[in-house]
Parts: sequence; structure tokens; C-alpha cells
Amino acid sequence: MTKAVNLLINKKLESKPEKKNLFNKISIIKLIAELGSVSVNDIVKNLYLSLPTVNSLIAELLEDDFIRQFDKGESIGGRKPNLYKLCDGLFQVLSIELQRFSITLSIMDNNQNIIAETIELDNELSRDAENLASITQIIDQYLVDKSVDTENLTGIIIGMPGLINAEEGTNETFLHDDNQSITNYFERIYKKPVFILNDVKGAAYAELKFGLAKNTKNSLIILMDWGIGLGIVSNGEVYLGRDGYSGEVGHMPFIDNGELCYCGKRGCLETVASGIALVNNAKQEIQKGELTKLNELQPDELQHLTPTHIIEAANKGDQFAINQISKLGTNLGKAFASLIQLLNPELIVLGGKIAKANELITIPIQQAINSYTMAILKEHCDIKVSSLNLDSNTVGLTNYFITKYLSVELLHKSKI
Repeated sequence: MTKAVNLLINKKLESKPEKKNLFNKISIIKLIAELGSVSVNDIVKNLYLSLPTVNSLIAELLEDDFIRQFDKGESIGGRKPNLYKLCDGLFQVLSIELQRFSITLSIMDNNQNIIAETIELDNELSRDAENLASITQIIDQYLVDKSVDTENLTGIIIGMPGLINAEEGTNETFLHDDNQSITNYFERIYKKPVFILNDVKGAAYAELKFGLAKNTKNSLIILMDWGIGLGIVSNGEVYLGRDGYSGEVGHMPFIDNGELCYCGKRGCLETVASGIALVNNAKQEIQKGELTKLNELQPDELQHLTPTHIIEAANKGDQFAINQISKLGTNLGKAFASLIQLLNPELIVLGGKIAKANELITIPIQQAINSYTMAILKEHCDIKVSSLNLDSNTVGLTNYFITKYLSVELLHKSKI
């Protein structure tokens, strides 16, 4: 983090009033991080502080360049209230997005400014923690190549698939080590706070705060990449479940005696409705001699076929690719029908690389939902493709880190 915030967070205080003042300042910073911008009345209402106290704290935060006034809010009678937001670069967060076969790194600040540009590299996730060493090498090289001053880094957020317990910093599916958590491993190396979050939970946070799910109470965010993940928004909050394992829709049983899934079970949804299934099915059909534009790919590209290759071919009118995506959409729609009848959402947001197929995937999904869902439930549920850009996951992860970090600091300050 910037040196100014570091001094604020780690400031040694003696008197009880000083400690309370610091606690209240951090609370205001956290509230602004959560809401994006606030008025004095927002702070009074949310933090239960008196108006004179808030005005005094705001003045100090302005003087120290932690916050700035940037606009006037809506008036409900009388003068428009001043709105305050965090200053640029107050928090700088290294986001590490691990997918099944790639790693994406970027550094973003609290106002969504890119501090170090995003890169994506090949990296295959393994079950065991042996892959951590190669990930560390990639991070180190990125920091060197982008000339990152690590003194200004607030910390690290890791988004990845799998059964993630965010509180314990562990992943039961990938990079698992019985002797240490993933977060402890990286904290030991980089001497920074580290948090970990399931990738679809990060997407859900982004959609709830910045995307189509904003202002919704009960929504589903479906992340469609190599796997299929589900983020559940319940009563306006991302639902995690007891250990943070909610939303493992990709491993719901879908076909009796189906293919073996990497989770060890047979017939999971991901074996017939995921990026992995899409690629595997396409490869099998191509080997049988199917005519498709995909045959024009170089041998190495065909060997390392990705969902993006198939979607690009489909968008150019390749009937084989269109059919493959349609089959995938039908299976997804049938699964979504069960979710709609179980959870009664008002909105389903489709995100991830496969969502880039647009109508080619949404139409078969909708057709299957129409076939398998009770009419009144489907009529009250909209299905939309995410409007967020490619940085949306980074935005969600960065915001999660900042609010989580400040919550930890507030807990610590409350015990002083």
C-alpha cells in the first residue's frame, strides 16, 4: 500500500480517544471502498457516528489525501450533498487469477486504475502444491518486467477454481498441502497480506457491485470457462455456505454412469457442459473426419484446442462449431432449469469465455429452460450475458481484497 496508508494502519497510539479516532477513520475508508462514494449522511447512517464527529474525520482524511471530494449527490430537498471517494492509488493490489490451464496477473488500485498491465500465460493447475514454485517464478518475473515497487503493494489476492475455504486460505481441489495453506505460503515469500477466493465468487462480487446484478436481491452468476461455476446472490449478498464451498454446480450428478470427472465422480455436469467438454467433444469429432474450419488450424493449435477457437469458428459461420456450442447450451439450460426451480432467482448472469458465443449459447440455453422449467418461475427470471469487460474479475478480486483487508484491520484495532 502507499506509505501514507501504511503509516495510518500501523500507527502506534497511546490514548483511548486516539485509538477510537483511528478505528473510525478506517471504518470510513472501508465504507467508501464498499460503496464507491459516500456523503456525510451515508457515513452517519451506516457507522452510527455523530455529524460533528464525521465532519471532523472527513476534514482529517481530506487533509491527509486519503479521500477527495469529487461530485455532488442527489438532493432530496435543499443543497446537494458532497460526495467523497478514495484517492487514486491508495491501495494497490496484485491479482493472480489461476485457471485450469492459464495464469493472469495484474495490479489494480482502489479506483480501478491499472498500475501494471495484465498478462496471461500458460500454466496448468495441479492437485498438489508442487505447482506453487512455478507460480512464484511467474510472479517474480512479472514484478521485474513491470518494474513494480513492491513497497507500494498493499497485498495479493488469488482467484482460482476449486473448493476454497477463504477464511483458512486453503483449496481442497488444487495446490493442496496438508502442512500449510496457500495464503501462508505466499505471505511467507512476499511479506504481504494474502487472501484467496473462488473464481466464481470473485465474478459474483464484481457483478453485484459493478455489473448487471447490482441492486438485485436474488441472482445467479454462472461462470462458463474450462469449468462451470455458480455464484449465488441471496438477499443482496454473495452466499458462501458453511465452508465457502457453495456453487459447485459443475459437479452435480447429471448423467448416470457418465464419463469420469477430474473430481473422481462419474457423470458430473462438467463432463458434458463445460469448456473441457466442448473441446474434448470437438477433438473426437474432428478425428472422425468432420468438416470444419477448425481443420485449418496449425497442428499445434489443434492439439491445444481451446473454447475460444471453437467460438471464433462458430462466429464465422462454421456449422460444426455452431452445433458443438448448441449441444453445450442445451445441457447447460437443462441444469439451469433445476437451479431456477430450486432457488427462484430474478436474474441469471452468464460470464466467462463461453459467454462470448452470445446468441449461439444463450438461445439453446433458453430453449432448454423453456422445456424443463415451470412457466411462472422462468417468466420471472431474466437471463443476460455479463456486460463487464475482461478486467471485471480483477475489479471484483481487488475490491474483495480491500474490504477484506480493512475488515481484518478493524477487527485488530477493536482488540487494542
